[in-house]
Amino acid sequence: MSQRRLLGFLVRGLVACVSTTAVPTAAQAPAPAELVDRVAAVAANQVILLSDVRAFVALRLVAFSAAADPFPEVLTALIERQLVLSQIPANLVAAPSEQEIDERLGVAATRLGGAEALDALLPTVGFTRDDVRQVLRDDLRIERYLARRFPGARQPTPEEVRLWIAEHPDATGRNPPQTPEQAREEASRQLTARLRQDSIDAWVATLVDRGGAYRVP
Repeated sequence: MSQRRLLGFLVRGLVACVSTTAVPTAAQAPAPAELVDRVAAVAANQVILLSDVRAFVALRLVAFSAAADPFPEVLTALIERQLVLSQIPANLVAAPSEQEIDERLGVAATRLGGAEALDALLPTVGFTRDDVRQVLRDDLRIERYLARRFPGARQPTPEEVRLWIAEHPDATGRNPPQTPEQAREEASRQLTARLRQDSIDAWVATLVDRGGAYRVP
């Protein structure tokens, strides 16, 4: 795994399912094959392995809900992630600095309980610190590309702001209390961010609809 230094650890080329079978003795019947890894999906001609999904879940490298089985949600996130990476032209965005990656690595380690917890978990999922750094490097590249492609969103209307405040009272700063003007400004900021994210989501959906990815049953 330490040699996989590819975009988001989505291994190049189509990889066949890997299995191991215990060698039987003369008195033993052949043992059934044990599945070690398999192809979960292909996106932008890059393979996403089952082990990739498990690693992203264990290391919390993508956000996911508290579902009983996060696999489908995380696989979707990795597919979309690879499709977006495939849209970034070489040299379009500045390469992230090592300091930026160090800071992201510190945040990732904190989510897991600290650097020691991260180091203890890495071998169990077949990742190294360099692997995680490459994931974080690509995360930063994606963020910078999206910032260029979607620099902003339209301003919400007063009616949209009013509805947002009514539907999200806790998110608009009611504790501590705000003035009506402060609440409107905060609601407008949040709603603008939501509209921008909606634009990004719609664009990503078009990448998926183009047929650049498929899941392996």
